[in-house]
Amino acid sequence: MPRLLLTLALAAGLALSSFAPGAAFAPVRIVAIGDVHGGDAAFTAILQRTGLIDARRQWSGGKAVLVQTGDVTDRGAGVRASLDLLMALERQASKAGGRVRMALGNHEVMNMLGETRDVTPEIFASFGGEPAFREAMGPKGRYGKWLRSHPAIIKIDDSLFMHAGINPDITTDSIDALNDHIRQQIDGWDRAVAALEREELVRPLAPIEEVVGAAAAANLPLANVGTTHLFHPDGLFWFRGYHTWTDAEGAEKVQALLRRYKVKRLVTGHSVQRDGIRVRFNGSVYLIDTGLLGGTSYPGGRASALEIVGDRVTPIYVE
Repeated sequence: MPRLLLTLALAAGLALSSFAPGAAFAPVRIVAIGDVHGGDAAFTAILQRTGLIDARRQWSGGKAVLVQTGDVTDRGAGVRASLDLLMALERQASKAGGRVRMALGNHEVMNMLGETRDVTPEIFASFGGEPAFREAMGPKGRYGKWLRSHPAIIKIDDSLFMHAGINPDITTDSIDALNDHIRQQIDGWDRAVAALEREELVRPLAPIEEVVGAAAAANLPLANVGTTHLFHPDGLFWFRGYHTWTDAEGAEKVQALLRRYKVKRLVTGHSVQRDGIRVRFNGSVYLIDTGLLGGTSYPGGRASALEIVGDRVTPIYVE
């Protein structure tokens, strides 16, 4: 056999043998971190505690997967620093064979659509002022473009990650359909706002209240944004059922969600847990927003992460 063919045959044999029945594979290490809200120091600390970054804030997690479940923005002064870190780690992890995945949260959606009620003067200043912040979060802005490239829901192996949750009483759509729906809603908003600006019905970079008012005056569907997943209390970015359901209320609903999406667990942020990561419904739901920002916003908040390796699920805290 010619040497080239022999080499190819050997390579094929090795590839087949590595996927042979019974071959052992190390499960991927997943580290999920909840709401950051501009707490860049605490965010850095938990990333270092989990071994995902080194002292220089560079990726050191190898082939691990970092999942951030949204709400990086608003409240804390370190919003821009936190976003910059995530964007850099996304590139660095990819080169190392790992991944960084972010699910959009309600506060990213708010900022992208011009709702800035929780943006502090310090946050505005870090972007160069309020107009610069609005532009940066817009469809053509550096951060807005990046955020718009991320989904609402992420599925990795047996785990489903999202910011708030899927309410089974209002949707039975697939993950792909839900993610597509969110993209279409955000894109539809962006295109409609651009049209209003061209017609000079709203100012460029107008806040959401002005846009909705102009849309209502013109009898445009844009005025109904509050009824969509983007802002509805039971929508993907706002739902709190996994936190508020009683054990009896949620038991069958959670099992139905697990069956529908073929996963073993749901991992969400959004609802702050004062006593650390909360496990519900016999290990089927993990609530990982532990008020990482701390301070006056979240007294007693803790920087935390949830590590998932196969069927082993472990909460990790900085302290």
